[in-house]
Amino acid sequence: MLDTPTYVSRSARMLLAALSVAVVSGCATNYPSGSSQQTAQYVLTNDAATLLGDESLNRFLSQAPASGVHTMARSPWGDNVEIVAESAYLAASGRKCRQLRVIEATGSTRTALVCETPNGWVNQRLVTQVVRGRS
Repeated sequence: MLDTPTYVSRSARMLLAALSVAVVSGCATNYPSGSSQQTAQYVLTNDAATLLGDESLNRFLSQAPASGVHTMARSPWGDNVEIVAESAYLAASGRKCRQLRVIEATGSTRTALVCETPNGWVNQRLVTQVVRGRS
């Protein structure tokens, strides 16, 4: 037969231990600060990302539907390019991002990544892109 007081105290200790773990892990969580000023940074490094200064490009990235096309005489990805924006998605960083196809006048295509910050859209390095000059 089970000894009821031992069973109850063992269950109470297990519950107390579980609650203690939950409280301690909650204290270790890094919540965002209430500051509205956010620095644009790469997702995987602390390097500053490059803000896209062109207002029409920022407006296009904010409003264009999937497969929307924007033509630019001068862009961060070269001159005389056509930019095709894929669907926006929420990145692990918590920012809205879009993958772009940049089509040059020669017909060659490359991929770019942009993410939205409070200061505008920023050009991000693709995670699969090799960084030259670093060991």
